[in-house]
Amino acid sequence: MLLDIGNTHTVGGLFRTDGTRVAEVRFRTDSQCTADEYRVLLTQLFRERLGRDIWDLAARVVLSTVVPALESIVTRACHILPVLLVSARLQRDFELAIPHPEQLGADRLANVAGALGLVAPPLLIVDAGTATTFCLINRRRAYVGGAIVPGLETSWRALQARAAKLFSVELTRPDNAVGNTTETQIQSGVLQGYEALIEGMTDRLLSDAGLEGATLIATGGCTRLIRLSDRFRLVPELTLLGLFRYGQCNV
Repeated sequence: MLLDIGNTHTVGGLFRTDGTRVAEVRFRTDSQCTADEYRVLLTQLFRERLGRDIWDLAARVVLSTVVPALESIVTRACHILPVLLVSARLQRDFELAIPHPEQLGADRLANVAGALGLVAPPLLIVDAGTATTFCLINRRRAYVGGAIVPGLETSWRALQARAAKLFSVELTRPDNAVGNTTETQIQSGVLQGYEALIEGMTDRLLSDAGLEGATLIATGGCTRLIRLSDRFRLVPELTLLGLFRYGQCNV
């Protein structure tokens, strides 16, 4: 079983040893949940997909989390199974060419592993979630850096908190960047503005890193709200693929 615990959502997946995905579940991350509650939730959600108990089917758990408080809780929830916690200390098939590799989040490590299992480097990976992260991998399969910006929904909530009138605006993407009402102008600025941020930041990172021509991969929950250019390959399951790869490298 693979578990990717983000700040907003948790995604779980069951994969066969050949890499075939059997089932996937998604639920809201709650740092206040107890180990018993997480165990019950995982049991119920996977049973709906599989018709069987996940604890009878899975051999172990590969865990990525950006919420440190949940590491021990989820580990206790999965106590029947051994848990592999993704970090920079584990075996992997790429380099970390940065001064402090221990600072790199588990989700970004998994994204790099997943992307390198799909295409040859160089690569740029965009993960649009609670934060939007950019990861650069050079031709030698080395992570060389990237960037972090507040996520789309994070920025939207911050804007709402500062302007009461925005609470009535639905966050849907307009086809035209030119809004002719307050509502459509907000929608354009938030959604199409975020698309422009990702596109522009991608160009700047590739130029500064000397990686023009790199393959571009996008993932993350907020990719459902925006529309990136055709040069991006959308891989919703990228983090789970990376967790599976980490499991292979750390048998």
